[in-house]
Amino acid sequence: MDNYRVTFEKFIELSYKLLEKIESKKDQYKAILCPLRGGFFLSYFMNEHLKLPVLYIEISSYTGKEQKEFKIKIKPDLTDGKYLLCDDIYDSGNTVKKIYSLYPNAEFDTICLVSKIKDAEVIYAALVENQWVDFFWEVM
Repeated sequence: MDNYRVTFEKFIELSYKLLEKIESKKDQYKAILCPLRGGFFLSYFMNEHLKLPVLYIEISSYTGKEQKEFKIKIKPDLTDGKYLLCDDIYDSGNTVKKIYSLYPNAEFDTICLVSKIKDAEVIYAALVENQWVDFFWEVM
């Protein structure tokens, strides 16, 4: 089975699909929460269009294609309120769930370019079940 490739052009297409889904709610959000590194490009895109500040969380659990223990290096303080969490992929859901658990007093709308889970509690632009996803920023 071929990998699903998110080229720069595909990224723009998927990002605009997500923007259409959430633009009317932009006044609800205090800020964008960007998980580094996967969420960077989508967070920047949303920042440019929604004019919301971006906060960064450095969280990682992948070594190559294997998910391991979470490592958190940068963790912003989030107060009560609603935030827009922007990530590249909703795969197992573990990263999003971990972020939610770090901020029990915050509320999130989560958007992802790609989801591997059909019934995810996230807003996604493309569903790619059973495929490895290659993003343009990973293959430069």
